Amino acid sequence: MREGESHLVAGGRHWLVATVAAGLIAFVLGLLFRPAQAWSAFLVSSFFFLTVALGGTVFLAIMYVSNAGWHTPFKRVPEALSAYLPASALSMLAFLAGARWLYPWTHADAVLHDELLAAKAPYLNISFFAVRMVAVLALWLFFALMMRRYSLRQDRDADIKYTKRNVVLSAIFLALFPFSFSMASIDWLMSLEPHWVSTIVGLYHIAGLLSATVAAVSIVVILLRRRGALPQVTEAQLHDLGKLLFGFSTMWAYLWFSQFLLIWYTNFPEETTHYVTRLQGSTSFLFVLNVVLNWALPFVVLLRRPAKRSERILLWVQNAH
Repeated sequence: MREGESHLVAGGRHWLVATVAAGLIAFVLGLLFRPAQAWSAFLVSSFFFLTVALGGTVFLAIMYVSNAGWHTPFKRVPEALSAYLPASALSMLAFLAGARWLYPWTHADAVLHDELLAAKAPYLNISFFAVRMVAVLALWLFFALMMRRYSLRQDRDADIKYTKRNVVLSAIFLALFPFSFSMASIDWLMSLEPHWVSTIVGLYHIAGLLSATVAAVSIVVILLRRRGALPQVTEAQLHDLGKLLFGFSTMWAYLWFSQFLLIWYTNFPEETTHYVTRLQGSTSFLFVLNVVLNWALPFVVLLRRPAKRSERILLWVQNAH
């Protein structure tokens, strides 16, 4: 075990290995008996961890471009999140093997008998889908690895030129990120329902990425701080993380409500189907729970300044979020 790893891993490594093994067994059994459900769970899991890993790079890029310094004591935390990006990219590529179980447009018979799918076929086809996936994953990996490379080099000689290089990389990355991530969200998630139409889905997932990333960074920072690994992190940094979570969760709620209200008000069949399936059945409560945990809870709890500076409250909100 490398120096510093023991802060979060010691005593829990066996549990992590056991959890991974149980997950693999469950996935294999799912492939044998319920492949559609297994690949659906695999997609949700892969996409979530990809967003958190990519979010680490986005977080750092925002800090570089804004010339921020408050995150310096825990800069290694978002860098550690970014380090998972290669593994999450491989996970998404592995998902291509199960695409036919989830996407209606991968079936020739469905395209042949559906005018809308036939019209979208030049874009929604498995070959072009795979090319786009490889392209965006390679783009994100390039920027994440280059920014990490310059950060480590600066540790050796403290040359300011590496910071300047990362500022340039971050500016380019932040210009490309919204378009590439929106396209990926539309490809990987929205095309699960190829008849559904929404022009805001890309921004919605970007807001979710930002909110989830700040929550993940905050949890790790607090746990490391409690173990004495980040003595430089003060209540001021916790306050800043709390403000970011408060802001990003509110932005997510604004986009969620904007999408829902417009679709509910216009009542177009090609738009309402997305919500009809989520508001019916035994799992409809998850629709409301999503808003409560992702916005209402952090908004109410983190309104007061002392709450944003409290380890206990922040950790509780992040875990619930």
